[in-house]
Amino acid sequence: MNTLFVHRRRRRRRVRARSAPERSGGRGYSERLHQQSFVFDLHTHGPRFVPQPFRTLWRALTPGAPAEVGFDALRAGGVDAAVAKAVGDPIVTRWYVGQSPWDAVERQLALIERQAAAAGAVVVDSVAGLTGARAREVPAVLLGVEGADALGHEVDGVDAWYERGVRVVVLVHLGDNALGTTCLPWQRYAGPLPVRRRTTPGLSALGVRAVERMNQRGVLVDVAHCDRATLLGVVEAATAPVVSSHTGARALQDFPRYLTDDELRSIAATGGVVGLWPFRTRRTGVHDVADLMAHARHIATSIGPDHLAIGTDMNGVPGVMSGYGGEADLPSVTCALLDVGFAPSEVAGILGGNALRVLKKVEDCAHRPAG
Repeated sequence: MNTLFVHRRRRRRRVRARSAPERSGGRGYSERLHQQSFVFDLHTHGPRFVPQPFRTLWRALTPGAPAEVGFDALRAGGVDAAVAKAVGDPIVTRWYVGQSPWDAVERQLALIERQAAAAGAVVVDSVAGLTGARAREVPAVLLGVEGADALGHEVDGVDAWYERGVRVVVLVHLGDNALGTTCLPWQRYAGPLPVRRRTTPGLSALGVRAVERMNQRGVLVDVAHCDRATLLGVVEAATAPVVSSHTGARALQDFPRYLTDDELRSIAATGGVVGLWPFRTRRTGVHDVADLMAHARHIATSIGPDHLAIGTDMNGVPGVMSGYGGEADLPSVTCALLDVGFAPSEVAGILGGNALRVLKKVEDCAHRPAG
C-alpha cells in the first residue's frame, strides 16, 4: 500500500444506545441538529437522465423505485448539497442514439445544470463553493460521473471532465470497463442472465493511470460498484482519500454491493468514507431505518464514525427501504442515528461533515507541491 496511508490500528468502539433524556430532547433536538448540520448527499442523479422512450421502459422494470424528483427535493429534506452524477456506462449511454458515450455524458451534465438552476440550486466545483452556497442558504450541486466507461482507453478525458466541473468519478458501474471490474453486473441485478466478464479482474494499468490523474487534478475517486480486486487496487494506487458513496456492511448481508470489514478498513486507511444507502429491492438491502442503523453501528464499530457518510442514490435507486420515500425523510435518519447512540458531533459528521472533510483533503492533495 502507498506509504502515505499506513493503516493505524484503531481502538474499536461500541455505539451505546442512549435513553431519551440523553438524546437531549428527542425529536425536537434531532430536527435542530439536522438544520444546524451541513447535510451532504454523496450520491444522487437528476431526473430524466435516461432519455425517452427508454426511460418509460426502465421505470416499468423497476416498479419499486420512488418517483423521480427534481433538485427542489434537497430543500425538502434539509439537504445543503448533493453530488449529482451522470451515468457513463452503456446501460445508459447506449440509449442516447447516434451519440458517442462521451457526448451522452455531456448531455447529462448539461441537463443536471439546467435542472439545478430550475430548482434554485447552484452548481459548484469546490468545497469553498459548497460552504459558500450554504451561507447564502442556497442548495449546492457538485457534478460527478458514475461509470468512467466514456473515457475509453485514454486518461486525458479526466482533465476535460475536471475543467467541465466534474469532481467525483465512480470508476465502474454495472459492467466491467477498461479501468476495472464491477462487483455486480446489471444482469445479476435483473436476474440470472448470461454476462460476459473481462478476463482479468481488478484495476487495469489504465485504471491505475486514471486514479493517479484524478488525484493529481483533485477529482474524488468513488469505488462504489468496484469488485474487491478493483477496490484494493484503487486504494493501493491512490494518494488521496477514496470513498464508496453508497453501500453497506457485508457482515450483515452477503450482498456483492456491500463491503467486507477489511474493505471498509482499506477505505478508512486512505482517510475516506462510506455512504449509508437506503436501498431495498426484492429481499436485498436494508429493510427499514432500524436495519440501516444496524449497518451504521457495524461500520462505526469497524472503522469509526468519522468514516461514515450518506449516499441516497436519489433518482437512481431501483427500490428503497420501508419508511423512506426520498430526501424529505432524511431527518428521520438523523433522529435514528441519535436514538442508537451516536453523539451529536458524530451525527453531524455522518450527515455531511465527514464527506466535506474528504473533499477538502482531495483538493489539498491535488494542490500539494510535487516531491
